[in-house]
Amino acid sequence: MTRLFRAASLLVLLAGAAPLFAQATMATPPAGSAAASGDDLAAQNLREEMRKVVLEARDKVFPALVNISVITVNYATGQETKGGATGSGSIISKDGYVVTNHHVVEGGKKFKVTLADRQEIPAKLVGDDPLTDLAVLQIDTSKLAPGTSLAVANWGDSKALTIGDTVMAMGSPFALSRSVTLGIVSNADRVFTGGGGDDVEEMQFDPGQRTGIFTRWIQHDAAINPGNSGGPLVNLQGQIVGINTLGGSNMGFAIPAALARPVAESLIAKGEVIRSYVGVSLKSIKRSDFKEGVVVNSTVKEGPADKAGLQAGDLITAFDGKPITARFPEEIPAIAEMIANLPVGAPLKVTYKHDGVEKTTTITTEKLLRDKGDEAALRGWGISAQEITEKMARDRQLDSTEGVIVSGLHQGGPADLAEPSITWGDVIHSVDGQPIKTLDELVEKYRAIMSKDPIPEFVMVGFDRRGKNQVTLLKPRPDKKEDPPREIPKAWLGVATQPVLKDLADKLGMPGSQGFRVSRVYPNTLAAKSDLKVGDVIVAVNGAKTQPRSTQEAGLLQRAIRRLNIDDKATLTVMREGKQVEVPVTLERTRIAPEEALRDQNKDFDLTVRELTFFDRDDNRWDDSVQGVVVENADRAGWAGLAGIGPGDLIQRINDAEITDIPTYRKAMDDLAKKQPTKVTFYILRGTRTFVMFAEPDWKPKTKQEEQKEEAK
Repeated sequence: MTRLFRAASLLVLLAGAAPLFAQATMATPPAGSAAASGDDLAAQNLREEMRKVVLEARDKVFPALVNISVITVNYATGQETKGGATGSGSIISKDGYVVTNHHVVEGGKKFKVTLADRQEIPAKLVGDDPLTDLAVLQIDTSKLAPGTSLAVANWGDSKALTIGDTVMAMGSPFALSRSVTLGIVSNADRVFTGGGGDDVEEMQFDPGQRTGIFTRWIQHDAAINPGNSGGPLVNLQGQIVGINTLGGSNMGFAIPAALARPVAESLIAKGEVIRSYVGVSLKSIKRSDFKEGVVVNSTVKEGPADKAGLQAGDLITAFDGKPITARFPEEIPAIAEMIANLPVGAPLKVTYKHDGVEKTTTITTEKLLRDKGDEAALRGWGISAQEITEKMARDRQLDSTEGVIVSGLHQGGPADLAEPSITWGDVIHSVDGQPIKTLDELVEKYRAIMSKDPIPEFVMVGFDRRGKNQVTLLKPRPDKKEDPPREIPKAWLGVATQPVLKDLADKLGMPGSQGFRVSRVYPNTLAAKSDLKVGDVIVAVNGAKTQPRSTQEAGLLQRAIRRLNIDDKATLTVMREGKQVEVPVTLERTRIAPEEALRDQNKDFDLTVRELTFFDRDDNRWDDSVQGVVVENADRAGWAGLAGIGPGDLIQRINDAEITDIPTYRKAMDDLAKKQPTKVTFYILRGTRTFVMFAEPDWKPKTKQEEQKEEAK
């Protein structure tokens, strides 16, 4: 018995025949007998054999397994909103190429991979293929520690897989360190079908982008969780037979290596996968009366098949003289892949039947283009825009691909406040009377307008909405920041208090003496120079009772104090240790509370700060030498949030600029907006510790071509 055969036998014993095995064990002679010892030894040997097989297979791939960390960009809010994503991948060459899923890297700006030895190395996107949900990254090998040799995983033959074969899913579930789960192949050629059960479903991980149309998935029951995406499915020989993509409910789905390997090789060689397109969708003959062929489900208007005369309902029986039949939906992806693999511009002779009459025609293939276009954010206008692909034009019934489509809108931004406003789905075709045909033209026009000094008060934008041509005026010039008027200073008592109601007063041994218990006497105040103590209960001010009857009267003491004048001497009647004591206190001017503090909202860094107040100093035990501005909100996906800055942090310095108050902060941020550095250093105080945070802003909208040029440098 070979090791693999014995291991497979053990899996059947453990996974499929466990109850039977248990019953058989109950019927065997008592433990200690020769027969029982023999059975136990056989089971022990099988377990050991299986363990060795799994470990050997694991060790062939585990060193090449990587965790992928991605900084992503989303444009739905009309600006570049950054976020994070994680996934898995496998190193497939000594040059540092890593295969993973497209949906792991989708919208990615920056990539890092963590190797088996815990080195975290930057990587770049070599290419991605949304139609198969595959992508290739390349590790920056110059950043590897000296002496590091990259481990490489080898491809296996996914076509050799059969139902019941043992496989392992490897990856980093929930962004945890590397893991492996064991299962069996449940289905070697799974497709997802629509409600009728005979139409192959066009999946969309990302709205507007099809995927899986060439894929017959490997379904297995090795556990797949978020973070496993892009990780390898491995056979017991330690070879990659699939790329895990979907999981849940004890089902996992992997892209077979027979499809993934050539896609990865094409991405490495060309940066893309070049495919042919004929503009037709196909349907199996499963529910028809046909005995052979494949049904034309639909054709794209003005597409190659439509031009060649094919119509929905026609029955294709041969390509280039070779008979073709799809009896079941599982056979459709292979036909679609065969067409896609034809050379672009090649003639394809089609034999088909129309209303029972056999005909022939020739389709000239075209290049299959991406479903979704490149995208860029125009922050100053409060929109993001996307180039229009042929598929987008067809889906939206647009006359052409000229112009750009509004893909995101910032609520309250210039585009939203314009009359009429610009919104999602509008097609921008002109700016200040100049035609806009491409995304690059819009970005260039935007840059030219926003670089003017001063920025124009109005920009005229022409756009189409559901066939209606409209124009509107945007106001791109930001409003001058004006601080709200301060409240007139009033008298203040430098203590913090809590209301003492009837029941609490009784418990404190002072029945009928409701008031306000002193919970803190603020240092460096006139109250601190008086005889007031923590625990005193103030029951009257200048003889007037301050006795709250409910929590709604929690401001009673403060209102009584504010009716007096700054620098007045007030006599407080307090209960102290069961005795009534008169305490004279000189009142002082109110201190600014956090809710009254001056604020600044910076849209570039998605950061809101306010001035440092007396109460902030007291809460954090900061003395008067501590200066800065307090972070009130930092969008988690904004430039500041991604740098690690959060609510409660005190910004004390930005690059070389000392931050002491709101005016110095505003000046520093204005200087940044003018200089637009690629890195900004924030020095913050968090409690008693100082931290240095590095922000990496992307100031200007960039197209994918521009980003690729920068990477090439």
